[in-house]
Amino acid sequence: MTRSASAPTLPKVDVPLASQTPPAGQVNVRSAVPRDAAEICRLVNAWADQGLTLRRTQEEIRANSGEFVVAERGDGLIACGALAVFSPALAEIRSIAVDPAATGSGAGRLVVAFLMDLARVFEIDELVLLTKIPAFFAKFGFRSISPEDLPRVFVEEAIAGRGRTIVGRTVMLRELWRED
Repeated sequence: MTRSASAPTLPKVDVPLASQTPPAGQVNVRSAVPRDAAEICRLVNAWADQGLTLRRTQEEIRANSGEFVVAERGDGLIACGALAVFSPALAEIRSIAVDPAATGSGAGRLVVAFLMDLARVFEIDELVLLTKIPAFFAKFGFRSISPEDLPRVFVEEAIAGRGRTIVGRTVMLRELWRED
């Protein structure tokens, strides 16, 4: 893995206007805005209750709303995820969550694909993630790696520094420049 000294400045991604919400049944993925914080919190914490994501507060999500994307149908938000850029070469996919009522809708798949496309726009070389459901991410070309393969500074800042742990999770990597 490579690591550069500073993270890139992220471009703004256009957010559809409220009048442009998708018709019932159709799923649309867009950048999150601060007003989405309560719904993102609900989605993420439902999975945190099952031990699959880390619990988040609305304040934390609102402060980091620029990292999040959401999937919505005409009836509201049904999935979310975040792309945390660590350096120009490395980013992490975090907080993937789908409303239990929308399981099987493809919303989680659309969120991950959107985040991967966003990372490509930012010219990120590699994506990492920590998961308890590696089979889902393997479908996107992520492969399991040893935690020792992560840059030490990433482990110190993005994992330990945020009170997170690798224990019980699979560490996965996807090189974006490589076609699988």
